[in-house]
Amino acid sequence: MKHVAKKDDISCNGLIFDHVYFDREVLVENLGRPYNLVLHKFSGTLFFSHTIQKGTEVDFEIMSCNLNKKTCKEIEGVAGGYAVAYDPGNDDIYFGGHDGIYKYNFLTKSAEFFAEDGKSIWELFVRKNFYYIEYPAQKLYVYVDDRFVQVEEAIKIEVDHFFVTKQSDVYFSNRTALYKVEKSSKSTIVLDDDIAVRQIVQDSYGDIYFCGSTGIYVEDKPYHRIKKVAQIDNAFGMTFDEHDNVIYSDKNAIYRLLPSKKNLICYEMITSQSEKEEKGFKEYLIS
Repeated sequence: MKHVAKKDDISCNGLIFDHVYFDREVLVENLGRPYNLVLHKFSGTLFFSHTIQKGTEVDFEIMSCNLNKKTCKEIEGVAGGYAVAYDPGNDDIYFGGHDGIYKYNFLTKSAEFFAEDGKSIWELFVRKNFYYIEYPAQKLYVYVDDRFVQVEEAIKIEVDHFFVTKQSDVYFSNRTALYKVEKSSKSTIVLDDDIAVRQIVQDSYGDIYFCGSTGIYVEDKPYHRIKKVAQIDNAFGMTFDEHDNVIYSDKNAIYRLLPSKKNLICYEMITSQSEKEEKGFKEYLIS
């Protein structure tokens, strides 16, 4: 005689991502708003920035976590460490903080000064070219002829986040909107003027994802728009592991989404509950 679990006995603590339910593995807890998640897939090391309390002030520090051993440590030497970037061409990791750009030494597991002494770095991005965004001016720089210069096309634009795809399309965002500059036409397209972008990433299939404050979105090609694929309160960052599993953070922790044996039943339970709540909210507005 088979014993079938009742719905009431099943715990659905995971997340629906793009219409599929996934179990949620907690990777790191007790953090302060983990930003800029970058996984170094060859070593299984997750790098990220998060907020820390220094006396009466809030600052940032960069941490590295070995996902296999579930051990984490602070990367010392990067004051106000906020920006994290991976150079896929040379397999290097870079950090940015209050006073410049640093390169990670995998042998000593420490940060070594690299460039832009005294510059406050908001974001770094490396693919073919090396880019950074300076804080608080939010100006975009690129490395050309042995020095960093402002990107000519963006001199009059504030940039909060910047990303170049493997296909050389460009995405950037600021307080006004999320934009795309297509390689073929060079035209600038507004993808969305409402999302508060916190990180832009690309999976191994070439799809572009945007981590926003209310969840995760994907570019809805070819319609020049985005669509939400996961509802997350206070999402702060995301990346993918070597198997293309989603890794994301909320204000306190970092999680990994894993395929679930409870996919169908949990999807049904969560969506039906959401429909009931939405219906109840509409009835409340009407009454």
